[in-house]
Amino acid sequence: MRKRLGTLVAVSALVFAACGGTTPTVAPSAVATAPATTPPSAAPTPVPSQAPIPIDITATKYKAEAVGNRGGHLVVGISGDPDTVWNGIYSTFANDQEAFGMALWGLWSNTNDLKYYGQLASDVPTVTNKEVVLTGDKMDVTINMIPGANWSDGQPINCDDVIFMWKWQLDPAQGDAGNVQGTTGYQDISSIDGAGTSTCVLHFSKVYEPFLGLFSPLLPAHYLKTATVSDAIKKLYIDTGLKTAVWSGPYMPTAWAHDAQINYVPNTQFWTTIKKSAAPFDQVTMKFYADTDAEIAGFVNGEIDAGLEFNQNQVAAMGSVPPASIDKTPSVTYEQHSWNYASLTKKFGAAGAKAMMEALHYAYDKDAINTTITGGVVTPTCNFTNAQAWFNDPTVTCYKHDADKAASVLAAAGFTKDSKGILALNGTEANFLGCARADRQYRLDTLNLVASQLLPLGIKLTVKAAPPANVFAGWSIAADTPCNLTHGNFDVAEFAWVATPDPGSLYTLYDSKFDPSLGDHSGQNYIRANSPDLDTLLLSTQTTVDLPTIKDALSKIQVLYADPANGFPEIPLYDWTTVMDKSLKLHNVANNGSATDQLWNIEDWWRDQ
Repeated sequence: MRKRLGTLVAVSALVFAACGGTTPTVAPSAVATAPATTPPSAAPTPVPSQAPIPIDITATKYKAEAVGNRGGHLVVGISGDPDTVWNGIYSTFANDQEAFGMALWGLWSNTNDLKYYGQLASDVPTVTNKEVVLTGDKMDVTINMIPGANWSDGQPINCDDVIFMWKWQLDPAQGDAGNVQGTTGYQDISSIDGAGTSTCVLHFSKVYEPFLGLFSPLLPAHYLKTATVSDAIKKLYIDTGLKTAVWSGPYMPTAWAHDAQINYVPNTQFWTTIKKSAAPFDQVTMKFYADTDAEIAGFVNGEIDAGLEFNQNQVAAMGSVPPASIDKTPSVTYEQHSWNYASLTKKFGAAGAKAMMEALHYAYDKDAINTTITGGVVTPTCNFTNAQAWFNDPTVTCYKHDADKAASVLAAAGFTKDSKGILALNGTEANFLGCARADRQYRLDTLNLVASQLLPLGIKLTVKAAPPANVFAGWSIAADTPCNLTHGNFDVAEFAWVATPDPGSLYTLYDSKFDPSLGDHSGQNYIRANSPDLDTLLLSTQTTVDLPTIKDALSKIQVLYADPANGFPEIPLYDWTTVMDKSLKLHNVANNGSATDQLWNIEDWWRDQ
């Protein structure tokens, strides 16, 4: 899985004070192939003021029961070794978040019911509580940090950390270092007040809707200062230096044996200055398994108290797991195929690439994928969002599988079969490399099934299994690493996007300037989408807090995305169900199918002895 960089509707409460706005009037068009540039401006058309959409971003139903027992050793399992401690900074790999999210907190996070709560901040800024203030086209955000909170080494957690990290994120060296967040949002902060205190005021030079995604995680200034930005990933938070690193969350790692386990102990400063109670566990261990089958067996054999990061594809293998221990919840995650539009354009030119993508949409038999791969337990989709999202447009209809249509589109574009029966255009064959994690057999099986669907059309797809670290590593990995998403060393890759409930997260996925080959290499636009119309629509979701305006733009984006004629280079397959195995002795486990991780509330977990 890849976690989108973004958050819930960060300032949705602003609509109670600011209605109206403008909506771009561009019509969706085919994905362009010109070099990516700054998104062009579109002539906006004023729209009438509309009633605000009542969205309360903090009204969670989650409530932890009081801890009934303290002490003992909690063991959780996951398949696949994490990549790096720097989750959310130099990586968006889900296993990194699970392993280190409990050790490094942000200012805010999501509950299991898609609401916001403060982590290192004591509350969530909104217009309603007067902690978000709009003045013209500028915005001020007040952050109330937990008074008296300390880092694991006893140093105070305060605005000095916010100020330093803001400047640290803007350091030009972050690009070559592989920072996946980039400067988006941080560059819109003109100044921060509150140095040395627990009340910070962020002054934004313009409205920036997804501000709650910033400082996630928040990092300690005094620790960051011990290395240059260029050396940070090599000298700070490294696997051999966990005991000397500085942490903020409830449990901090002390030893990491790769492909085996990570050991954690309670962060005394967290429990005394933030939670102000005793830790429910004396020790925590995360065990790593080679694959999900081994992880399930580990749970059945009593090696772990909870097994993480399963989905509907693994439920059939849980026959030996007591049904009451299988915790399933609807997910905002979706399985998809990312096609590399830059690779297609290099092979076939602009018109050929667009025709190939249009044909591929029709060529996929998603019902067969559902029946063969998932056992018929999912619903195929053609959208990047789902019915749970407030910005979902239910009128967007899905196209149907039509191999004949795919063939006619390719023929009209000039593709013809060569002597080997493979389609070619101007001498270049439709011969593609498909990539997936080596430890996710269902993805390899899906790619091979799609290969069998494409071959009768004359399209050859060769499937390659790659280590997760090679697939998901950032720009700092060797440029020729096979199947690496960031460098674009693939034609199609299967993985899951952990979507966020905030449409603002789409900005770094699909805007042309976030092609990771460009700029500071921080973007997540692995598919190399490049459409001026799409760029304009995406930008409009970042610079307004009027929800009707945002929803209208998202509707247009969904139309562009779902219509095969536009040749969009991402093909969604189906929405996930998030699954975990949990001991019936555990309490306060709240399976999270949203944008965060399944250990999001581990500070509340406790176990009967």
